[in-house]
Amino acid sequence: MAASERPWKGARRLAIANLKGGVGKSTTAMMIADSLAMMHRARVLVVDVDPQGNSSRMLLGWHGLQQAGHASHTLKDWVAAAANNRRVPFAPLIQSNVCSLTEVVKERNAHKPKMHGDISVLAATPELRFAEIEFDHASYNASDKASARRRMEQLLVAELAALHDAYELILFDCPPGFSTLAQAAIASADAVISPVLEEPLSVWSLQTFRDFGLKQTLNVWDPARHRGLFTRVSQKGAVDERREVREAIQKLSVTMLRTTIKETAEAQRWVRRAAPNSHVPFNKKYGPVKKQVLDLGDDVASFIAPLAPKA
Repeated sequence: MAASERPWKGARRLAIANLKGGVGKSTTAMMIADSLAMMHRARVLVVDVDPQGNSSRMLLGWHGLQQAGHASHTLKDWVAAAANNRRVPFAPLIQSNVCSLTEVVKERNAHKPKMHGDISVLAATPELRFAEIEFDHASYNASDKASARRRMEQLLVAELAALHDAYELILFDCPPGFSTLAQAAIASADAVISPVLEEPLSVWSLQTFRDFGLKQTLNVWDPARHRGLFTRVSQKGAVDERREVREAIQKLSVTMLRTTIKETAEAQRWVRRAAPNSHVPFNKKYGPVKKQVLDLGDDVASFIAPLAPKA
């Protein structure tokens, strides 16, 4: 597999977000990061905004994530400092060169003149949720319900700007729901991808996310900057329901990415990393969905390339 020319210049910020849990947001983030790092030589920073820490564990392994937590090198530590009006820069908290793909590691070790792609992560741990609560309390303003979110967004944007040209893609893995940190990440993103299941409740959640989240709360709804992604797609049964779901999404003016991710038992492979320094070939990691993952990377690259970065 030969890497292709990256179709955008500079950096893009992409949020993987939807209100519903269990739709594959972290797996989607992992697939996008891997495919863009390997095939488009993108330097990707995954900012794990979800206290569940799924994408952090995928990238660092269980013991690596524990080590990051014990060393106070997580997003929780940044949020906790902000709650107490202290500034902790992002850079020292970031774990670099954490892509588990053998192909990416080989390019990294070859020291080729052309910049190789890779993945870094600003990890999340369960304590992040309580740091967010502390931040919300410290930022509360009775006369301005959005004060905490706006303050969080200002701090977040300042930290990302301080990273300068270190990354071509900042990828926010957002939690289910609509926490202050998730709102700040989405508001600062150049684009949003919402994983969706082919079932009615998932469409309802997507509509609520668009209407009350992106439109009413954040005022950032722009159909050109929002895409859906069908995940866990099955070709078995419920044909009428799946057709109705796709028709309902069309009415929402949410354009779906061309790629769909089928439901597969291989998904358990994606969330496992035995150790921070363990590596696996792309074909082995993604097995029967390897083509879909590559196609997803190309879809995302084509989606974000023409978008002007937000100021």
